[in-house]
Amino acid sequence: MFSEKDFERLWFLYKTEGEPKGVSINSFCISNNIPYTAFYDWFKKTQKKVVPVEVEGIPEELI
Repeated sequence: MFSEKDFERLWFLYKTEGEPKGVSINSFCISNNIPYTAFYDWFKKTQKKVVPVEVEGIPEELI
């Protein structure tokens, strides 16, 4: 069984090593001995926690 930390590490490694080389996430999972379906289930569950944020302006104390 894989832990949430395992999937977090895999996602970080993929974003820093796999994606820049053009490797698909499916291939990256296979090369790291993690079933893509297990990763995908984790990703789908956790992606709702990530919300894009846009910051406008700077705080007055930095002006």
